Amino acid sequence: MEKIPEDELKFKDFEKRIFDIMCREACKAMQQYLEWRDAGIMACRDTNEYRCIDTRATTVKTLMGEVSYSRHYYKKKSGGYVFLLDEAMGITDGVGLISENLAEQIVIECSEKSFRKAAVSISSLTGQTISAPGAWNVVRQFGETIEDQETKLKGLDENDKTGCLGNVKSRVIFEEYDDVWIPMQHEDRPKRGTAAVKRKKAGKKPMHAGTAYTGWVRTKDGKYNTENKLAYASFCEVPVFISRFETLLRHCFDMDGVEQRIANGDGETWIRTAAEGNDSILQLDPYHRSRAVIRAISNKSERRALFEAIREKDVNKALSIIRELILKADEAAKRKKLEKLYIYFSNNRDIFLTWQERGIELPTPPEGVYYRNLGVQESSNCNLITQRMKHCKGGWSIKGADRMGKILCFRYTVGLEAILGALPTPVPGEVRPDPLSAAKAPLYDGKGYDAEWLYARMPFEQTFKTNGREAIRGMLRQRPVSGLAFM
Repeated sequence: MEKIPEDELKFKDFEKRIFDIMCREACKAMQQYLEWRDAGIMACRDTNEYRCIDTRATTVKTLMGEVSYSRHYYKKKSGGYVFLLDEAMGITDGVGLISENLAEQIVIECSEKSFRKAAVSISSLTGQTISAPGAWNVVRQFGETIEDQETKLKGLDENDKTGCLGNVKSRVIFEEYDDVWIPMQHEDRPKRGTAAVKRKKAGKKPMHAGTAYTGWVRTKDGKYNTENKLAYASFCEVPVFISRFETLLRHCFDMDGVEQRIANGDGETWIRTAAEGNDSILQLDPYHRSRAVIRAISNKSERRALFEAIREKDVNKALSIIRELILKADEAAKRKKLEKLYIYFSNNRDIFLTWQERGIELPTPPEGVYYRNLGVQESSNCNLITQRMKHCKGGWSIKGADRMGKILCFRYTVGLEAILGALPTPVPGEVRPDPLSAAKAPLYDGKGYDAEWLYARMPFEQTFKTNGREAIRGMLRQRPVSGLAFM
């Protein structure tokens, strides 16, 4: 243990000094344990399958700092090479030679603040020093791991494996879809003249986002929170997005027991495609419906008349009111807004009313669960994606934004472990979890190369041991004999 300087220290400096000392001691303890564990694994390995080549040093980054240790390197009889210690401890899982705890902490920090600020936080709150590019690299590798896991889940789904069937049971699934416009870096920004620029979304691209949940539960303070929420976001094409989202739904929910699915959206074509593909009842989002009225009509009395028609569930009456307002409009700008509102309502006539307004009866919810008005997507977008990806005054690449969007959605809903831990890598079957003690260790290890002569009986094994005989036995072992001096 290091000595603490006796000079006068402020408590702030004293606290940091103690923290640094304990981190270094923890790294030493981890090194000793890993090398002890490696020795035990070598002692009890399957010598017919794994032949030891040599020992190799490595360094793993942890919350306490960098831990350097040596472990044995093996050649497998079935082909290939392996570090049994790394496989048994799961050190190679996820993001390389970075501990899972440190990687998760870096990802959590980066999902809340910029990479530069996250690197400063990690460096000050742990024993590990990391730069902003280093934090970015961890997030990149973490995102790639999620993408690989999505591919595996898709493969299970296509092969109709029961391993992709979720355990959350519900007779009703509520779904909501929307686009989140993400600021892009220069090389990925839409060119001038595209739809993005015309819609005053210059420099941004739409990221598809979807949310699914089984209902609402009431909290102690009287508020309602969504139950079993799953969110997903990606820049991929619409068919790919729908396919991946459906795979995640089957991974989290028992879809065989779902009797009704209600989808909510703003009327975009791709949302209709998503709802029609899974036989969901699609409705126009009440928030977008009301926002369109407020943006197009400034006169409060005219607004009230239109909202009254909507409350009466009379779509034809609402369209008739808009037509009359268009005919009375004396300004071109006002007329243009009203015409846009009329087209929006007319194109979504078949989904204009919500499921409650249509009188659709849903299965009885479980005790403590409520079925309410849909419309949580805008709030979810803000909490999950917007605050990190739009309000940090930065631009994203397509791949970077895609990975960060997935990380944010999974972290704040089902949890990253629910995705990364869906298909765990098994520990090698021939390796026992605990090393043998010295008393139980075998007398010799397999060396390979047909070296049976190494296991021949030593001379004078069952006879009286003299100094001369011990000297001969020591020479055969190729090591000096304790207590003897050779001139």
